[in-house]
Amino acid sequence: MTDAGKGREGMTRYALYFAPDSDNAWWHAGNQWLGRDADAARDLPQPPLDGIQPDVQHQLTQDARRYGFHATLKAPFHLAPGYTEAALHLALEEFCQQLAPVTGLAPGVQWMGNFLALRPTKNQTAINELAFACVQQFDRFRAPMSTADLARRQQHPLNARQQALLMQWGYPYTQEEFRFHMTLTDRLEQGPLADHFHAAAQAYFDLDTPLDINSIALFTEPQPGADFQLSARFPFGR
Repeated sequence: MTDAGKGREGMTRYALYFAPDSDNAWWHAGNQWLGRDADAARDLPQPPLDGIQPDVQHQLTQDARRYGFHATLKAPFHLAPGYTEAALHLALEEFCQQLAPVTGLAPGVQWMGNFLALRPTKNQTAINELAFACVQQFDRFRAPMSTADLARRQQHPLNARQQALLMQWGYPYTQEEFRFHMTLTDRLEQGPLADHFHAAAQAYFDLDTPLDINSIALFTEPQPGADFQLSARFPFGR
């Protein structure tokens, strides 16, 4: 960890995510659930949920909405000195041309600690391998963590292995600690409200539509605290 990131507060952060195709029912359902389309950069009306007031629903999806409907492959990072967004685009194009789709995710709503997420029920080994390939291949583009970066990541308790991964890759939940997921809520306290959210999400995302990973989406955060935007999709070439 260094203080090399000081003075970067106004700089864009980049993230490598999976986001369903723009014409896929999972993309539309996820956007509607969160109340925002990160590709079109517009807010959407959220679906009414039984037993949950609209203002409570909006509040308890606030942070997830800012990031957009996605699954993290490589967590947000600032560009390292000497690298440009154009170079990142070129590297993503070349990398994705070598990849074959990961098919048949069959996602279901599950608890991830104290928040709800869509998790795959199939092909998790292939997904994990893809995610770590992204982490490794694009780590040269990642600027060293600043003191603020490190403090933010350490707000939640990390075990020794997660701390080591944080120091190596700038993110504690990679390699064997990685869990592919598409976040649906912010943190929920266990109780009737959380149970209502769980039941509502299970019913809402009961989609009879295939979901495949056939591209990587580049998301950007133009300034700290801004909404993440889907900047470009890079389709797989095999």
